[in-house]
Amino acid sequence: MRRCIFVEDQLTWASLVENKSLDIFYSYEYVHLNARTDEAAGLIYFQGASGELFYPFLKRRIFDTEYFDLITPYGYGGPEIIGELTSEELTDAKRSFRQWAMRQKIVSELIRFNPLTENHKRVADWTKTEFIRHTTSIDLRPSVEEIMQTFHKKNRSMIRKSLASELTVRRGSKEDLPTFIRLYYQTMDRKDASSHYYFTTEYFEQLFQPTELCEPLLLIAEWQGEAVGGYFVLLGNEYAHGHLIGCQRDEHKLFPNQRLEYEAILHSKSAGMVEQHLGGGYKERDSLFESKCRYTGYRMFEYHQGKTILLPHVYEQLCQRYGSDEATNYFPEYRYQETVLAT
Repeated sequence: MRRCIFVEDQLTWASLVENKSLDIFYSYEYVHLNARTDEAAGLIYFQGASGELFYPFLKRRIFDTEYFDLITPYGYGGPEIIGELTSEELTDAKRSFRQWAMRQKIVSELIRFNPLTENHKRVADWTKTEFIRHTTSIDLRPSVEEIMQTFHKKNRSMIRKSLASELTVRRGSKEDLPTFIRLYYQTMDRKDASSHYYFTTEYFEQLFQPTELCEPLLLIAEWQGEAVGGYFVLLGNEYAHGHLIGCQRDEHKLFPNQRLEYEAILHSKSAGMVEQHLGGGYKERDSLFESKCRYTGYRMFEYHQGKTILLPHVYEQLCQRYGSDEATNYFPEYRYQETVLAT
């Protein structure tokens, strides 16, 4: 029996993803958490004879027009298949989605595929995919000692020195959120980060709530009774995702950043995770990516995006009206100027 439905309400969404081997990005709570005021969380669900397809997204109104576009929320996502779908069923799912998108006046679709599940390979006919850059991840299946051997020697040295110091790390509670937020904002200030990295207090409070697909882990590093670092890790069914980190300047050589990553590995392994995904950089092989690879031994995964223009004529009109810059490869092009103004 085949069926394809569009879901917006939390209860139906939760019942569909419950006990499914989906990553953290597929819960209603996660998608809704990453929605801005003019965005709505949605899920396309398709059921085939021996498998299911889940595709969560954010539906965004395009400025002051009657049109909308779709984007996967912060992180990764895109159509994910649990079980098996035949090529005919996948074609049926895509057709049903396109018909729904036409009725909803959806102009374009941007998918950030999941590097760990490689779901872009299983839905290759859904959209045109493009390799963007690599991400990197710690393999948690070996022993802690074996994992440590994949670290860069300087990282190993810093972790050992931190373990021998008076720095302690504990699991944080909701009462620690203001402390973490302060440390995180301080870190963003030092990095001169873009405004969209300054998440609200409400964001952190909701992030701390467990969902059907995610158990949040907040680690707090302390020295002489003072919190000097914090790390938010999101634990899923199989994968842990290093999400947000904030630390004071390390004036006493306590190495809280490196220690927090090490402690997160211990917690993730204990929870049965097989990967601790650290993500990528801002661009291929930049300094941020290189610093993450110092923990992973350069285990690299391919991050792909899917870009679809569903209403070509309207897309061109929007580009002419709101501006575009083909040289930047930004998608959708009509939102490029909006992005420039926001940075």
